[in-house]
Amino acid sequence: MTSIRPGTPDDAAAYLDLRRKLVPWHLSTAEGVRHHWRSLLETSRGALFAVDDDAGLVGLVGCGLNTWTSESGAANVSLVVRPDRRRQGVGSALLAAAEEHLASIGARRVQSYAHGDPESLDWVRRRGYRTTAEVRYSGAVLADLPPQPEPPAGVTVAAFADLSPEAVYAVDAEATQDEPSAVPLDALGYDDWFRDAWQSPNLRHDLSVAVLVDGEPAACTFVEGDPDSGRVSSAATGTRRAHRGRGLAKLAKSVALHRARDAGFTMAYTGNDEVNRPMLAVNEWLGYRAVGAEWECVRTLPAG
Repeated sequence: MTSIRPGTPDDAAAYLDLRRKLVPWHLSTAEGVRHHWRSLLETSRGALFAVDDDAGLVGLVGCGLNTWTSESGAANVSLVVRPDRRRQGVGSALLAAAEEHLASIGARRVQSYAHGDPESLDWVRRRGYRTTAEVRYSGAVLADLPPQPEPPAGVTVAAFADLSPEAVYAVDAEATQDEPSAVPLDALGYDDWFRDAWQSPNLRHDLSVAVLVDGEPAACTFVEGDPDSGRVSSAATGTRRAHRGRGLAKLAKSVALHRARDAGFTMAYTGNDEVNRPMLAVNEWLGYRAVGAEWECVRTLPAG
């Protein structure tokens, strides 16, 4: 029988080591993981569950309510299991513990992501999850970046470090509403955004940039960094609706990656829904090449 215990902040380093091996395109630092978990536990009514063996951490699952949506009862779950302990009931036990907790706090619809390989997709489908959309993950060698585009007239670029969080939030909150997702991201409040995005230890305020049109932020790209590995991740890139179609997201991402390269980073990762063709085209121009795929998965929990 699998012995499950509550997860703690002390699990962050072992969890991060395991996740790096399984999904290297998901970038974080140990402090970034702890920050995310604190938010999960304190504001999303979430929980962490873990399993150990003599070799260390076997698997861990985190779950909690989705605070960025207007959908009542929407929740998230994220699960990792060490490859040598798969097909032994560990993942099933951790997922069951997470779903039991979510049901106890009023969750109705659970959203997660699974590897794109047939075995992983079969595993989630047999547990009642419906796959809804494919997400492509890509990597780019920063030494091979194309030259930055010239800003149009009236357009400038500024680092987050030189902007107020309120100015960046106005762009991100609007752009986030149009992200492809089975659960609408239509209720991103400032306090949640400030805690989860702006205050994340992973966010590089010196590398993340906003594009200003006549002095007003119109597009932005968030860059998270892991200096120990020399990697960055484009956590989000978006443009306000009135300014789309002008190449501002392309400019923002290009400037941010050049700054990351000049700061000594060597590799960049990003993820995009396969239906988001404009952003995929920008990434291909920047030199991103596919490194992996995941599928968005959704399950409605049984009533009662």
